[in-house]
Amino acid sequence: MDSLRSLTRKGATCTDLLSCLYGLKPIELEVFLEVARRGASTVDEISAVVRRDRTTTHRCLSKLASAGLIYRRASGLQGGGYYHTYSVVELQTIKQEAAQRVREVAESLQRLVDDFDADLERRLGRGTGQGPEPLAP
Repeated sequence: MDSLRSLTRKGATCTDLLSCLYGLKPIELEVFLEVARRGASTVDEISAVVRRDRTTTHRCLSKLASAGLIYRRASGLQGGGYYHTYSVVELQTIKQEAAQRVREVAESLQRLVDDFDADLERRLGRGTGQGPEPLAP
């Protein structure tokens, strides 16, 4: 609920929106912004700038990639081997995806409001002949 509340406060930013919609932590937002700022970068380059160890940075990059916010590209090395660079997905694509997620959240919240009375009655055990329904976490 705090993340939803952060979006409705005055001065909310695009990083607040990304944090809420994608469940990003501050370090993940920092890594995202750094990749957006620098363009194609390696894990080591990003790690040095955000001053985090390689493992933490790699974990952040993996989460950002699975969320569809960045992508990874493999490049070959002379003499064999390869390395990965990370780049931000086109910002317009991220914006469109965020807009779709906002629509889905709004629809879901509206369903909760529409079903509020019936759901509360069921949870209170009224009209069912049973006791109150346990609260879900």
